[in-house]
Amino acid sequence: MDVWIIINPILKALLYVASFGSVGSFLFSLHFGKQLSEQQQSYCNYLSHKSTLFGLVITLLMILSVAGNLGGDLASVIDMLMLQLAIESKSGVGYLTAFAGFAVMLISHNLKANANVVGLIIGSIAVLFSFTLAGHSQLGGVFTQFLLMVHLFGIAFWLGALLPFRWICLQDNTNNLGELAHRFGVFAMLYVGLLLGAGLGYAYILLGELSLILTTSYGNLLLIKMLLVVALLSLAALNKFKLVPSLEKNHLQGVRQFQSSVKLEIILVLIILIGSSLLTTSMTLPMGI
Repeated sequence: MDVWIIINPILKALLYVASFGSVGSFLFSLHFGKQLSEQQQSYCNYLSHKSTLFGLVITLLMILSVAGNLGGDLASVIDMLMLQLAIESKSGVGYLTAFAGFAVMLISHNLKANANVVGLIIGSIAVLFSFTLAGHSQLGGVFTQFLLMVHLFGIAFWLGALLPFRWICLQDNTNNLGELAHRFGVFAMLYVGLLLGAGLGYAYILLGELSLILTTSYGNLLLIKMLLVVALLSLAALNKFKLVPSLEKNHLQGVRQFQSSVKLEIILVLIILIGSSLLTTSMTLPMGI
């Protein structure tokens, strides 16, 4: 059995985790910094910083995996010719771009004030843009890449809030949780709308025909992913319209319920990211691309 069939999806899923962890945590603190306590802000910075370090490691491993795929065995990851070919490939350029983005973010975490924010924005854009430089996003040219970028920013905003919210729920002081959750819900209506619109448009371009979602293995896995996203959206709606208001009525019970909902969202997100990694590394598009 080709070992890369197993390794590639795992690495891609980890790259998603690192990317959305670093960029998403930064977006959370950027949007809600004024509502966060100093301790909460420090946690977001810590989470983004650690995810950035993790991303640097994973992108290097991804480049090695490209070399391994080209050579067909594990020994190819240290073959200089295979490594050169890997770096020059579209996938290699994408991973190098992600590495550069993570590097800029890492440096920016050590800067102060405006330089910190500007650097993190530039690094975040580079990290997410790297996903458009190879693979299925090349099918429709610039328009497809644009849709994917919008989709990824929406995902980063949404997923980047989950771990900070979970951490806040575990702290003694949760007085600002209700306000944070409410403001997040307001922003999320825009971001999730963009996420869904861009995602559906992107999926349609890749499929070519809607019927293929039922008649091809790629379409079947995409359908499962979409159903999981619907479940995730249902939980988000429950949070916004029921659990967040309950934080004002019975704060302690509301915090526990909100925490349980966020935990379930995190589990669903991990499953969705694994499915996404399979779609982008192990599945062929219906038209054979």
